[in-house]
Amino acid sequence: MQINFHQKHLHLSDNQKDYISGKLESLTRYKAMLDESVWAKVDVEYSENISSDAKIQMSVSVHVPGADLRAETACITVEEGIDLIEPKLAQQLEKHKAA
Repeated sequence: MQINFHQKHLHLSDNQKDYISGKLESLTRYKAMLDESVWAKVDVEYSENISSDAKIQMSVSVHVPGADLRAETACITVEEGIDLIEPKLAQQLEKHKAA
């Protein structure tokens, strides 16, 4: 799976990119994720204008054959964000599999 990272107002370390990639690769247990045409886009933005402690906005879009999946969250750390997003994408893949 090809994963594209887009960062705004922060820089993702190689360890963070590896952690995100690992979480997304864990979704390959779903048949739809095994297709070679699958790709993902990870958008991470840091914003001081948010009033809560969760100043990072994170969204992940995944294109699988027959569907485009998307999940997003506000979080304190990048790792927390992907930990919240991964089950949302898994749920969408379950629905896609059932369709």
